[in-house]
Parts: sequence; C-alpha cells; structure tokens
Amino acid sequence: MTVQVFAQRPTAQPTRQPAASFLTALTGGDPSWDAWRDPSVPENVEHPPEVVRLLAFLDTEVDPDAVDREGEIPPFVIARLRDLGAFRLAAGEDLGGLGLTPYALFRTVEAVASRSVAIGFLLAVHNGIGVATSLLPTLPHGALRDLIRRRTREGMISGFADTEPAGQGNQWPRTTATPTPDGSAYVLNGDKLFISNGPVADLLGVTVTVRDEDGPRVGLAVVDTRTPGFEVRAGLEFLGVRGLPNGWLRLNGVTIPRDHVVTVAHGDPRRTPERTSALLTARLLIQGAPALALARNCLRWSREFTARRRVDGIGLGEYDLIQRTLAANAADVRAMDAVVRWSLGAPAPGERWFERMLARNFCTETATRVVDRTVSLLGGEGLETDRSKRRRGAPPVPLERAYRDIRVLRTAGGVDDLIDVQAAQALLAHLADTEPVGGFRDGAVPGVLPATENFFPRNARHLHDLHEDLARFAAACHDIGTRAAKGRPSGSQQYPLLLIGRIARELLGTAAALATAEQDGHQRLTDVHCTAARFRLRDLWAQLDAPDQPDHAGIARAVLSRDRHLDGLLGL
Repeated sequence: MTVQVFAQRPTAQPTRQPAASFLTALTGGDPSWDAWRDPSVPENVEHPPEVVRLLAFLDTEVDPDAVDREGEIPPFVIARLRDLGAFRLAAGEDLGGLGLTPYALFRTVEAVASRSVAIGFLLAVHNGIGVATSLLPTLPHGALRDLIRRRTREGMISGFADTEPAGQGNQWPRTTATPTPDGSAYVLNGDKLFISNGPVADLLGVTVTVRDEDGPRVGLAVVDTRTPGFEVRAGLEFLGVRGLPNGWLRLNGVTIPRDHVVTVAHGDPRRTPERTSALLTARLLIQGAPALALARNCLRWSREFTARRRVDGIGLGEYDLIQRTLAANAADVRAMDAVVRWSLGAPAPGERWFERMLARNFCTETATRVVDRTVSLLGGEGLETDRSKRRRGAPPVPLERAYRDIRVLRTAGGVDDLIDVQAAQALLAHLADTEPVGGFRDGAVPGVLPATENFFPRNARHLHDLHEDLARFAAACHDIGTRAAKGRPSGSQQYPLLLIGRIARELLGTAAALATAEQDGHQRLTDVHCTAARFRLRDLWAQLDAPDQPDHAGIARAVLSRDRHLDGLLGL
C-alpha cells in the first residue's frame, strides 16, 4: 500500500500560531513589542569551515559570467559541489551533513548567490524542497525512508516536480500513478514543466493523481531519475538566473515501488501543515536569499561607483539625488535583513509561518527597488554588460545580470501578485478560525504605544503611524471578510486581496525596521526605510478605500474579443 504520513488539518495555518507573532498584530491591531525583542531572533552567523571552503571554491574556480553566458553550470562544478557537501547543508550530522538551521542555511545560500545566483538557486531548491528536506522528516521507518537517507549520505541532488504544462494551480495533477496488475508498484505517466534541478536530479518528488480502487487522490511520488521511462525532454532557459538546471520532464511508463508514493488519509499531501511550513521556508531560501544577495551587491557597487566619480570637480556623493539613492539602498538592505532574521528566528519550524509568507515578496520587491536605483546610478557610466566593461578596461560590474536575475526571482515559484493574494487569503482564513482580539471588531482602537524614549522623534512618529495602520488593517480585513461571506464572486475580490497582501508586508517591514533600530541603534537607516514605506502605504490605502474603479473588466473583455474600434485606437 502507499505510505500515509499524516492527516491534513482543515485550518489554513500550518501549526498553532504562538503569541510572539506579527500575525497577532495584524489581526488584533496591537503589536506586542516585547515579541520583537525576542532573544530567539538570531544575529548574523559565522559560516562554518565547510561553508568557507565552499565559498573559496566559488571565488577561485567558478566564473559566474561564463555560467550566465553559456547558460550552464559546468559538470565539474556540480561534481565539486557534491564533494564539498553543498547538497547536505540541511541534512543532519548522521547523514554526513551540517544540520544548518533555516537561518544559517539562508545565510549560506545568500553568500553563494552573491557569487552566482544560479548556483545559489540550485542549492536552495535541493536543501529547501528536495525530498530529504521536505519529505524525509515526516516519513515512517521503512524502505522509502532508508532510500532517501542512503542517497542523502551519497550527496544526491533533489528537487520537486509539481508544475505541469497546464499550470501549477490545478487541484488534480495530470501526471498519473496507476497500480500494476499485482498491486506491487505504480506506473507513472505525464509531463512536468519548469522543474528546477530536474535535469541534474538523482531523486525527484513528483506530484501525481493516484488511480486506486478507492478512487483518485493526490500523491507525492519519489522517482529515481535513472528509472527507465524518465526523460528530460528539454532544458529551459529563462531571461535571468541563466545556468540554473531547469527542464521539461516526461515520465513515460516509469515504474516505481508502491511504497514510493506518499499520500495522506484525507486531502492533499502538498497542503499538509508540515509541508506548507517547509515550502514557506524553502520559498524564502530560493527567492529571498538571492534577492538579498543582489541587493547587498548593488549597495557595494553603488558605493564604489560613487566614490570614484566626480562631476565638475565635485565628488558624486555630494549631490542630493546620489545621497538619496545610497541612503535608500542602505536602508532597504537593512530592512530586508531585519525581516529575514525575524521570519526565520523562531525555534519551531512551524512558527512565524505568515511572516515567511510575506517575507518572500518583501525581499524580492525591495531588492527590485535597490537594483533599479543602482541601474539609474551607474547609468552615468553607461548601461553596459560586464563583458563590455572588461573590454574597455572599466571596473566590471555585472549589473545587467542582476537586473535580469531579480526579475526572475519575483516570478519563480509563484508570480509575485498571486503570492500577495495568497497571503491575504491565508490571513482571512486565519481570522475566520480565530476569536477576535483587541479592537478587531469593535472599532479597531489602537493599542497602547510602547515607550519611545529610545527612538529619535521621527522614528517615534513612525511607530505611532504603525499602530494606527495596524488598527486600520484589522478593520479592513474584517470588512473584506464580511463582503466575501456575502457571496460576492471571488474573482471580483482579487485586487482588494492584492492590496491587503501588499499592505501587510509593508507593515511587517516597518515593524522589523523599528524593532531593529531599538536594538542596534541604526536610527537613521530606519527613518529612511519607514518614510518611504509610509508613502507606499498611503497609495495602497487610497486604492483600497477608493469608492469606485475604472472599467478594467470591460476593457479586458473588449481586448479579448478583438473589438474593432478598440483595436483601431490601439493600432493592433
């Protein structure tokens, strides 16, 4: 029979949410500031010797420009990564790994991605959503668990194959698992698309629709890619993160033992609390860590460029717009760092799940602003590729690569807009299952402000504004939840949900920046970030509160229907 690992909970949250959570602040309208002083929030960690050796290898023997140019991580690099234990970073010491915490793993992926986003992405996928990380901890003792443990010790590469040509959001995978006549195995048939690590993986987790005698159900199949019938139909190349092994995979009569298919008693094994928690952490590793790496690189490039440039004898750093660019980049990098430390700092893996859901888009969107500002700043030297700069002897800066990479990070693993919508949906689902607290349903009165004597006056004002926004946010969620309960079509509620998701992550970034300022004294950086966030929040609130909207739906229908008048106006 198939392996059943856990029953699915009906509620939206992966685990019971602890008190020290920003989710409590969002739903109750009043943050517990003591939570942000939680000692479990880590400081920056030092890399262990194994990671130091890994980074030294990347610095001395890997050419990231060649990886991007050729669109391939050379086989010798992947082989050396195995030897250095790069595919056992999260595995326990009993499996020959380092047993890195999620936060230490994030810092390692970030350091690798600062050299090559493609290699950082490769390691994040394996150590984040590979079968050894996301599936092994939940498996009972047996042949499948033994297989994964053995292959982990050997340094296998893994990944997770879910997306299909029809898309990722379908409830039922079109890839099927059909029992053999004697019932001892399953035969897998179907295609998977956009599968990171797929072309180089040894073991893959594959979502399937299991066709059993009791009716169809969703399962997770563990496939050895050496099995006959497994085929990499094509390697895929994206506009950024070039070199990442990603492929279109086909399973054509792939036969695997019956106990290599994992199901749950009720529901979908992709959406169990344990797997949801693991995927949220993995998403932050895969997209958030490279995004922060790119932002830090851009801050360094901005500083170096500004220091060496003069205009009419005046150093570039003396000009107002340049000062604002550098300050904004520094403040955003600091805010990203604060959000990551808070989101991954909880001792239990299921805690702060909502923060991790918000942190992915916070990191990628914030890094996008940093990269874009840096492109504008270095535009004074010409928008050249790294190769072009090398040819004329200018300091080589791979900014063009960073510009492409950050755009892919906003889409990989889920389009950014939909991630914001999903965050809002998870929040409303949590509210539906939670007793109202604080002022949530009685006018959302702001809570008592904490002492502000440790803040500069401007940051004290930011803290006051944060409290007002939190109260307003709780009331807005209640209003949207009430409208949804009255049966309005779900499609018409997507944009308000998008705005709620974006507001939530702006509030998270503000709270993290303020808490960090109180702890380490970086008051000016905090003021810069919170001031910019305040302007973004004003726009988001204005859109959410707007009494009516333009006729987007009507125009979209006219465009899709090839309306002759509209086509003529648009020159289509």
